Amino acid sequence: MSDSGNPGRVGVLMGGLSTERPISFKSGKAVAEALRSRGFEVVEIDVGRDIDEVLRRERIDVAFPVLHGKWGEDGCIQGLLESVGVPYAGPSVAGAALTMDKVVTIHLLRGCGVPVPDGVVWTRAQGDAPASLPFDHPVVVKPVREGSSFGITIVQDASGLAEAVSTALALDDRILIEECVAGPELTVGVLEGRALPVVEIAPKDGWFDFDRKYTKGMTEYHVPARIDDDLRDRVQAIALEAARLTGCLDSCRVDVMGGAHRGPRVLEVNTIPGMTGTSLLPMAAGAVGIDFPELCERLLRMARLRNGPA
Repeated sequence: MSDSGNPGRVGVLMGGLSTERPISFKSGKAVAEALRSRGFEVVEIDVGRDIDEVLRRERIDVAFPVLHGKWGEDGCIQGLLESVGVPYAGPSVAGAALTMDKVVTIHLLRGCGVPVPDGVVWTRAQGDAPASLPFDHPVVVKPVREGSSFGITIVQDASGLAEAVSTALALDDRILIEECVAGPELTVGVLEGRALPVVEIAPKDGWFDFDRKYTKGMTEYHVPARIDDDLRDRVQAIALEAARLTGCLDSCRVDVMGGAHRGPRVLEVNTIPGMTGTSLLPMAAGAVGIDFPELCERLLRMARLRNGPA
């Protein structure tokens, strides 16, 4: 990025190789359009196995990765950009790799006093399903390294556990079986080291699965969340602490369950969340007067080469 503040040719990286490829295109194209509306020179890049050749051919000055899931949100593309010397927006290699692994993230947060759900790790080598669990049903079964609710099942009793485990193990060789924490379901955007207003996620029926995330009208969102001030302050505080511990204070989105009488519990940290005009991080930014194009520009302005030569 030049000293004049003009970042030069911006490559918006989208698509990728994960199960979230179609969603990444929606986010990426929205970001590209927003940046063009702010006067930036933008090239849209579909990330495939030949991305190293594409980066050399396109000669971009700065990258804006909008890649959800494996190989994009887990440190892989960030490491490549470090290697070729291209500054980039979003998480560092370490921050992306850490937060993509839900087990490592949960262990870190729990060890540092951030409240998280109780859970156990299960692997393909261990068999069909645990014979027993250290907490009661219902439970949530999820792959360790997936997003957009892919492979997640809420299991009401022991009879459904084996099928849920099989579903999750089809997407990852490690899965997480967690207690099902009471709502409300909340999310906190973090931008430039501060917590944005809490967003409440309220599906009209069922839980916030893939369909309810991406089908218009199936979920209502409330900004600010319909919670009391004490819970709001607590949720924002633990979200900021989770962002700090994982090295993601520039920008991220922290998902939290309200927890009823037990108090809130952090579920995960999303380093490259959905980025359309109606996604949750832009929704929270909009509540404090930051429209979508301005949000994209702010994220771009924070782009840097974290581990390159000074």
